[in-house]
Amino acid sequence: MKKNIAVVTGGNSGEYEISLKSGQNIANSLDKHLYRVFLIHLRGTDWTFTDADNTVYPIDKNDFTLTVDAEKICFDCVFIAIHGDPGENGKLQGYFDMLKIPYTGCDAAVSALTFNKNLCNRVVASYGVQIANSVNLLKGEAIDEKSVLEAVGLPCFVKPCNSGSSVGLSKVNKKEDLSTALQKAFEYDNQVLIEKFIAGREITCGVMKLNNQIQALAVTEVICKKEYFDFEAKYNPHLADEITPAQIPRHIEDLCKHTSEYIYKVLNCKGIARLDFIYDTVETNLYFIEINTIPGQTNESIIPKQVRYLGLNFTQLCTQIIEEGATE
Repeated sequence: MKKNIAVVTGGNSGEYEISLKSGQNIANSLDKHLYRVFLIHLRGTDWTFTDADNTVYPIDKNDFTLTVDAEKICFDCVFIAIHGDPGENGKLQGYFDMLKIPYTGCDAAVSALTFNKNLCNRVVASYGVQIANSVNLLKGEAIDEKSVLEAVGLPCFVKPCNSGSSVGLSKVNKKEDLSTALQKAFEYDNQVLIEKFIAGREITCGVMKLNNQIQALAVTEVICKKEYFDFEAKYNPHLADEITPAQIPRHIEDLCKHTSEYIYKVLNCKGIARLDFIYDTVETNLYFIEINTIPGQTNESIIPKQVRYLGLNFTQLCTQIIEEGATE
């Protein structure tokens, strides 16, 4: 008998449109011989399924079930494809835990930790991984801009702690611009991280479990044609080149893969994750930037590109991810 799989997409963040594309790509890719696939759209409290005839059916949030033509559909597993809130920050995971419904990816605690850039950096650094110097600020507290800049220097990056896809991100080159950057970041979150700018090359590595072994997929270099890799550059193919495999020294590639696998393991991640780094070509150091526990999975996203580069089958990988989630 086929399993009922809900692919949840949408969400409440600036990554909404990307989530719709990721969810659709995943739903299209799942093995229809194994699964009955239902693409579920979430936006605020509006949770719905739309069938092939464009008939819209509501989700019963009391038990996350769907009734179509008098059939009550219970789900064997949920494939979470929502970037940002509420899919990547632990909220949906906690909801499904209470209902005892299996789901893909990291659990609620890991999702909440990794979504908060400041907390994640502190934990990762405690395991010996290099991170950039940073200052964490809370909305409403007095801010000593002089002390902040003494700690991180110029240029620096100002970013919301709980946000993805560089939403609310600013690069500050002059001290006069810090206040505006903080105001922008605080529009998206009550907690802001200010990080020292690390000159170097941006590289990113996908990791997942393959045959019960944690394995790095490939290393991709992101070459941005703007000053930095902001929201626009991430989703406009004309503003950035993504080179897989990254044209970097072999020992840096190996270090990036090893470090990515190590972080994935110590944080107890599940499913597919993508880890971002800056390769400092002067000091030949690797600095951890952040981890994406629900990375973009459109056809043009980095993870599917890495999968295709390795000659792997995306449908089979999705099957592995579902079966891993369903057995937790």
